[in-house]
Amino acid sequence: MKKSKGLRRLLTGGLAGATLALTLGAVGMSGAIAETGGATYPDVGLPASGYPKSGTMKENLPHLSEVYEHADKDAANGEANAPRTYVDRNGFTVQPTPDDGIGWNVSYLDADQRGCTACHSLEDALMSLPTYHRLIFMGYPTEQTLANCIVCHSWSPTPLKDMIHSLHMSSPVFTAMNGNCQSCHYINDEGGFERWDYVKYDVLHGITDVSAEDANLTISYDQDTLSETDQMFYKTICTEPNEWLTDDSVIDDSLYENWTIEFTGDIANPCSMTLPELVEKFGVTSEVMKANCVVNGVGNATIFQAEVAGIDFAALVDYLQPKKGCNVVRPIGDDGYHTSGLGNAIPLDLAYESDSLIVTQMNGEILPNTQGYPAAFWVKGISAADYIKRLATINFETVDPEAIADPTKLVGVGQFIDPASGVEASKPNSAVLNYPSGVVLEDQVGKPVHLEGYADAWDEPITKVEFSLDHGKTWTEMKVKNCDVSRWVYWQLDFTPEAAGSYLLEIRTTSQTAKKTDRVCYFNTEFLFNVR
Repeated sequence: MKKSKGLRRLLTGGLAGATLALTLGAVGMSGAIAETGGATYPDVGLPASGYPKSGTMKENLPHLSEVYEHADKDAANGEANAPRTYVDRNGFTVQPTPDDGIGWNVSYLDADQRGCTACHSLEDALMSLPTYHRLIFMGYPTEQTLANCIVCHSWSPTPLKDMIHSLHMSSPVFTAMNGNCQSCHYINDEGGFERWDYVKYDVLHGITDVSAEDANLTISYDQDTLSETDQMFYKTICTEPNEWLTDDSVIDDSLYENWTIEFTGDIANPCSMTLPELVEKFGVTSEVMKANCVVNGVGNATIFQAEVAGIDFAALVDYLQPKKGCNVVRPIGDDGYHTSGLGNAIPLDLAYESDSLIVTQMNGEILPNTQGYPAAFWVKGISAADYIKRLATINFETVDPEAIADPTKLVGVGQFIDPASGVEASKPNSAVLNYPSGVVLEDQVGKPVHLEGYADAWDEPITKVEFSLDHGKTWTEMKVKNCDVSRWVYWQLDFTPEAAGSYLLEIRTTSQTAKKTDRVCYFNTEFLFNVR
């Protein structure tokens, strides 16, 4: 994530000192007492240094060479405190913490025990909540992070900080793991608590920096790449899990044949038709379109692209004849998803002019169950939050024109504000899609590391994507020309590492606003990869 200004250091006094004192005191209740210089301290099992305990420290200097060899000490600590590796659910070997050779990151920063995903995946955490929470499962192997939570909870009536702090501090599991404030936070030079996940790469050791000139990156992009079905994210609907259709290998043809959609509200010709009737009357149109959820946090993969086919919404509107003044269309799923207020209400003009479709096919096949079979509603240039699955009703409404004068204020069209920074959270956005961050790549020294990913800003065209391998000191720029906002920018990058080690790829994305000004994502996407 984007770096804060100023140098960073861990506090070795203050809170850290108080924590040590509390720890010593707790152990001292039952531990042995050691004497040093007339003072007494609890015996907490500190390793013996081998240095003489009598006489002054300085007069015993001749003995130092007998008991202290820093190279051996560093090597032993590095071996004892090597960063953990594990195999994730997608079969990738992952090492989230760089190996710095002497164990600094683990010994002094406790890096393997810090950050949200050090203890659990966010999907598991959500399923463990005491109340129901909708779930997002990403199809690409990109790990879901705190950034997704921040975007959604920027408008939630319950602030994320309230829930996270109370849930963790009252959790026996968190307590048993010796969790504390620094499990999730980093204390900056001013004593402020920052999110560890957002600043860790500023303080972790062992990352190999490579300048743009030396990196010699090979970069290309297109807007045509399509996602496979298993790469498409799935977001749960509002009904009970036993009502969800999640097995894409089994399609109930009768559901399509009998599925009826109602067209209601401020229209001259309200009616209902089955999907076969709609196809017979209006035909089938196809488009290549992206699905990018508005809660897609920086560096996350709640996005995909497909060739979708279905009923042309503009032709349908011409038939239904909206009444004068009608200015909003509201698609509703059979679970009643968001039917009140202006939530999921789309300006009629936007939906009419954006090649919107009632989608029944995807990539030349029947619409997958996980994408809303038998029908979903797609609109170009807005968030997939409004791509209503299992479409049951489209209601046409007349609202105060002022309420939709600024479409960016509507869910699914605009962007969200990060409450901590006060800026747009993830517009424009980017991520690596073919690996999880922290991936371990074997036998890659001197061979091209191939990375693929996307850049996107919903309704704004991407103008450039920049890549850095030296913490943002130098950048390699990829200009994007004549960007089609209905499609993602799919980039591919090759980098040949000359040595084993940990490398950090930072991605900085820029889009163009309606006022023809540059919008640069406040947070850089950060992707760690380990080469062996």
